[in-house]
Amino acid sequence: MLQPVMVIGLSALSATFGLVVIFMVVFPVLAQGLIVLAVAQARGERAEDEAYAAGLSTGDDDEVV
Repeated sequence: MLQPVMVIGLSALSATFGLVVIFMVVFPVLAQGLIVLAVAQARGERAEDEAYAAGLSTGDDDEVV
């Protein structure tokens, strides 16, 4: 005898809600987080460059120049 196959699916409302949450909340938050990370990285690098130009040590003695 064949056993019935269980179909896994979503209702239209839950699928739409899930897509709205992913594309209107999760992706923008991820993008903003990556932008903030890039800005923080750039500001830190700029501070190191300014300290190097002024002849100050940045404390990274293990870096090869």
